[in-house]
Amino acid sequence: MDSSVMQCIQMRIDFFEKYYSVPEQLNPEVDAFIEEMKSLGEQSFDAQDFEAKFAMSGFQDRLNSLIMRCTPKPYKMTEEEKAASKATAQQIFEEDRERIHKEGVEEAVDYAAVMAEEEFSALKRKAMIETGVYDEYTRASNAIDIAKNAGGFLGKIFKKKK
Repeated sequence: MDSSVMQCIQMRIDFFEKYYSVPEQLNPEVDAFIEEMKSLGEQSFDAQDFEAKFAMSGFQDRLNSLIMRCTPKPYKMTEEEKAASKATAQQIFEEDRERIHKEGVEEAVDYAAVMAEEEFSALKRKAMIETGVYDEYTRASNAIDIAKNAGGFLGKIFKKKK
């Protein structure tokens, strides 16, 4: 087996060992997956060929499925990793500052519009209840909805087939 292919396989095996706790009942399935992955590696010319076969043969989906059924191990970041993470976040923020601010403003405006619409609906409903027309309004709007649904259903039945 090519050393680059073995590296790809070992990376995935290490992923299970370093970052996830495999439940006891899942061990046989994980072991079988690793053996099949090694077999695929034996049939591959190089890492690029292996990765293409891995993705095309459904191995990636199986790997994702196995990972979802495992428990992530807690991981404590070192001070260097924390510093690198903070620097990366700062860099991303600096590069996308304008977009982040724009999206924040859009989000706030959308939230305010939704809240205002909900408040308006609540006030309208309260006013209709106080005047005694809410019950009649509800019946009328339900009848309209039923008519629309029936019309759509009948339209589908009698629709002209091409």
